[in-house]
Amino acid sequence: MKTVLFLLIFAFSWVPAQDVEDLQEGFFYAENSRNFFRVEIARPFGLYKPESCSDLSKFSRAQFEGGDEAFSREIFKYISAYVDREIYVVNGPFFLHVSINSKGDVENLEVTPKVPNSESFLRDLKFAVTRIKKRWSPAVCDEMPISSKIRIKLNFTSESVDL
Repeated sequence: MKTVLFLLIFAFSWVPAQDVEDLQEGFFYAENSRNFFRVEIARPFGLYKPESCSDLSKFSRAQFEGGDEAFSREIFKYISAYVDREIYVVNGPFFLHVSINSKGDVENLEVTPKVPNSESFLRDLKFAVTRIKKRWSPAVCDEMPISSKIRIKLNFTSESVDL
Protein backbone atom coordinates (compact mmCIF):
# COMPACT_ATOMS: atom_id res chain seq x y z
CA MET A 1 0.00 0.00 0.00
CA LYS A 2 2.85 2.36 0.82
CA THR A 3 4.42 1.59 -2.55
CA VAL A 4 1.22 2.48 -4.43
CA LEU A 5 0.87 5.71 -2.45
CA PHE A 6 4.50 6.59 -3.13
CA LEU A 7 4.08 5.92 -6.88
CA LEU A 8 0.95 8.10 -7.04
CA ILE A 9 2.68 10.96 -5.24
CA PHE A 10 5.71 10.62 -7.49
CA ALA A 11 3.59 10.48 -10.68
CA PHE A 12 1.49 13.53 -9.83
CA SER A 13 4.45 15.60 -8.73
CA TRP A 14 5.58 15.78 -12.39
CA VAL A 15 2.27 17.09 -13.78
CA PRO A 16 2.84 20.80 -12.91
CA ALA A 17 6.43 20.61 -14.12
CA GLN A 18 5.32 20.61 -17.76
CA ASP A 19 3.35 23.84 -17.26
CA VAL A 20 6.34 25.55 -15.69
CA GLU A 21 8.61 24.36 -18.50
CA ASP A 22 6.22 25.68 -21.17
CA LEU A 23 5.89 29.04 -19.41
CA GLN A 24 9.66 29.38 -19.21
CA GLU A 25 9.89 28.96 -22.98
CA GLY A 26 7.24 31.63 -23.57
CA PHE A 27 4.44 29.36 -24.80
CA PHE A 28 0.95 30.04 -23.53
CA TYR A 29 -2.15 28.05 -24.41
CA ALA A 30 -5.83 28.91 -24.33
CA GLU A 31 -8.64 26.71 -25.48
CA ASN A 32 -12.37 26.43 -25.43
CA SER A 33 -14.85 24.07 -27.02
CA ARG A 34 -14.00 24.80 -30.68
CA ASN A 35 -10.85 26.86 -30.96
CA PHE A 36 -7.35 26.63 -29.61
CA PHE A 37 -4.50 29.08 -29.84
CA ARG A 38 -0.95 29.33 -28.71
CA VAL A 39 0.91 32.58 -28.19
CA GLU A 40 4.68 32.54 -28.15
CA ILE A 41 5.99 35.70 -26.51
CA ALA A 42 9.61 36.14 -27.53
CA ARG A 43 12.06 37.22 -24.83
CA PRO A 44 14.10 39.29 -24.39
CA PHE A 45 11.97 42.10 -25.72
CA GLY A 46 13.35 44.22 -28.56
CA LEU A 47 14.59 47.69 -27.75
CA TYR A 48 14.68 50.96 -29.61
CA LYS A 49 17.54 52.87 -28.02
CA PRO A 50 16.66 56.57 -27.91
CA GLU A 51 18.80 58.93 -29.96
CA SER A 52 19.08 61.23 -26.95
CA CYS A 53 21.21 58.61 -25.19
CA SER A 54 24.65 58.36 -26.78
CA ASP A 55 26.71 55.18 -27.10
CA LEU A 56 29.00 56.36 -24.29
CA SER A 57 26.11 56.85 -21.86
CA LYS A 58 25.06 54.29 -19.28
CA PHE A 59 21.67 53.03 -20.49
CA SER A 60 19.13 50.57 -19.07
CA ARG A 61 15.84 49.81 -20.80
CA ALA A 62 12.38 50.14 -19.33
CA GLN A 63 11.37 47.19 -17.15
CA PHE A 64 7.93 45.87 -16.29
CA GLU A 65 7.11 45.45 -12.62
CA GLY A 66 8.15 41.84 -11.99
CA GLY A 67 10.24 41.49 -15.15
CA ASP A 68 9.64 40.18 -18.66
CA GLU A 69 8.15 36.91 -17.45
CA ALA A 70 5.55 38.74 -15.35
CA PHE A 71 4.63 40.87 -18.36
CA SER A 72 4.31 37.75 -20.53
CA ARG A 73 1.91 36.20 -18.02
CA GLU A 74 -0.12 39.41 -17.74
CA ILE A 75 -0.38 39.94 -21.48
CA PHE A 76 -1.49 36.36 -22.06
CA LYS A 77 -4.09 36.63 -19.30
CA TYR A 78 -5.61 39.69 -20.94
CA ILE A 79 -5.33 38.31 -24.48
CA SER A 80 -7.23 35.23 -23.29
CA ALA A 81 -9.90 37.45 -21.72
CA TYR A 82 -10.38 40.07 -24.47
CA VAL A 83 -9.43 38.46 -27.79
CA ASP A 84 -12.37 36.35 -28.94
CA ARG A 85 -11.13 32.97 -30.13
CA GLU A 86 -14.52 32.20 -31.68
CA ILE A 87 -14.13 35.01 -34.21
CA TYR A 88 -10.41 35.11 -34.98
CA VAL A 89 -8.15 32.43 -36.37
CA VAL A 90 -4.75 34.07 -36.24
CA ASN A 91 -1.46 32.61 -37.39
CA GLY A 92 1.90 34.33 -37.57
CA PRO A 93 3.89 37.02 -35.85
CA PHE A 94 2.57 40.35 -34.63
CA PHE A 95 4.62 43.06 -32.97
CA LEU A 96 3.61 45.36 -30.14
CA HIS A 97 5.45 48.68 -30.23
CA VAL A 98 5.11 50.14 -26.73
CA SER A 99 6.14 53.73 -25.93
CA ILE A 100 6.92 54.28 -22.25
CA ASN A 101 7.32 57.82 -20.95
CA SER A 102 9.78 59.02 -18.30
CA LYS A 103 7.19 58.36 -15.55
CA GLY A 104 6.72 54.71 -16.53
CA ASP A 105 3.31 55.11 -18.17
CA VAL A 106 2.44 53.55 -21.53
CA GLU A 107 1.87 56.51 -23.86
CA ASN A 108 1.44 54.89 -27.22
CA LEU A 109 0.79 51.35 -28.37
CA GLU A 110 0.92 50.21 -31.96
CA VAL A 111 0.35 46.72 -33.35
CA THR A 112 1.96 45.65 -36.63
CA PRO A 113 1.76 44.29 -39.30
CA LYS A 114 -1.44 45.64 -40.73
CA VAL A 115 -3.02 42.79 -42.65
CA PRO A 116 -6.30 42.82 -44.63
CA ASN A 117 -9.46 42.37 -42.52
CA SER A 118 -7.54 42.48 -39.24
CA GLU A 119 -8.76 45.81 -37.87
CA SER A 120 -11.03 44.28 -35.22
CA PHE A 121 -8.40 41.74 -34.14
CA LEU A 122 -5.74 44.45 -33.81
CA ARG A 123 -8.21 46.64 -31.90
CA ASP A 124 -9.00 43.80 -29.47
CA LEU A 125 -5.30 42.98 -29.04
CA LYS A 126 -4.51 46.63 -28.35
CA PHE A 127 -7.40 46.82 -25.86
CA ALA A 128 -6.13 43.71 -24.06
CA VAL A 129 -2.68 45.23 -23.63
CA THR A 130 -4.07 48.54 -22.34
CA ARG A 131 -5.96 46.68 -19.59
CA ILE A 132 -2.67 45.76 -17.87
CA LYS A 133 -2.52 47.93 -14.76
CA LYS A 134 0.97 47.25 -13.44
CA ARG A 135 3.55 49.93 -14.11
CA TRP A 136 6.80 50.06 -15.98
CA SER A 137 9.97 51.51 -14.58
CA PRO A 138 11.22 53.98 -17.21
CA ALA A 139 14.40 53.63 -19.22
CA VAL A 140 17.39 55.32 -17.63
CA CYS A 141 20.20 57.17 -19.42
CA ASP A 142 23.01 58.43 -17.19
CA GLU A 143 20.73 58.07 -14.14
CA MET A 144 17.99 60.23 -15.72
CA PRO A 145 14.60 58.65 -16.59
CA ILE A 146 13.78 59.03 -20.28
CA SER A 147 11.05 58.01 -22.71
CA SER A 148 11.71 54.86 -24.70
CA LYS A 149 10.15 52.22 -26.95
CA ILE A 150 10.06 48.45 -26.63
CA ARG A 151 9.09 45.92 -29.31
CA ILE A 152 7.42 42.69 -28.20
CA LYS A 153 6.97 39.82 -30.65
CA LEU A 154 3.82 37.72 -30.32
CA ASN A 155 3.65 34.62 -32.51
CA PHE A 156 0.11 33.23 -32.77
CA THR A 157 -0.80 29.69 -33.80
CA SER A 158 -4.51 28.88 -34.06
CA GLU A 159 -6.45 25.70 -34.72
CA SER A 160 -10.18 25.25 -35.16
CA VAL A 161 -12.10 22.04 -34.64
CA ASP A 162 -15.63 21.27 -35.81
CA LEU A 163 -17.67 19.48 -33.20
